[in-house]
Amino acid sequence: MLPADFTPWNTIYFYYRKWKLEGVIEQIHEFLRSLVRKKASRDESPSLGIIDSRSVKTSRQSAQERGYMVERKSKGANSTSLSTH
Repeated sequence: MLPADFTPWNTIYFYYRKWKLEGVIEQIHEFLRSLVRKKASRDESPSLGIIDSRSVKTSRQSAQERGYMVERKSKGANSTSLSTH
């Protein structure tokens, strides 16, 4: 979903992956964070970090870990009931 005037996606991906593995992306991030913090008259490095656990995604869960609905016959009746396992 790159704009039409960009280089082909595989060229962009090649350099992104190369720079990511070499730590260039992290260096750019650190530089920009430092620049923004200086401009806001703050220390270059943050002294505290806060993570709101409600907004942090965890690893994917398999269907077995989430549970699933199964049909079973009720012992005392002819009706079918649903339960979670």
